[in-house]
Amino acid sequence: KAWTPNPVNVKVGDTVTWTNDDNQAHTVTSGKDSSDPDLGKVFDSSPNFNPLLAPKQTFQHKFTAAGEVPYFCQLHPTMIGNVVVS
Repeated sequence: KAWTPNPVNVKVGDTVTWTNDDNQAHTVTSGKDSSDPDLGKVFDSSPNFNPLLAPKQTFQHKFTAAGEVPYFCQLHPTMIGNVVVS
């Protein structure tokens, strides 16, 4: 399972809520992948993997600047998404 919807289109000032509808833990971490120099600089649900986003838990982030913000799960790096802020 991956992120839905993807991409997410929001306006500056909007808050996005991610809900873990899976049966395993995940992270919601900004960046293209774990080698991204900006890894987690915009948001990170699980800094240093603690705590992980457990099933049914949510994570929120308010977007304060326009642009595209890629994100992924550090535990499952093929789970990628994008937030487009205008």
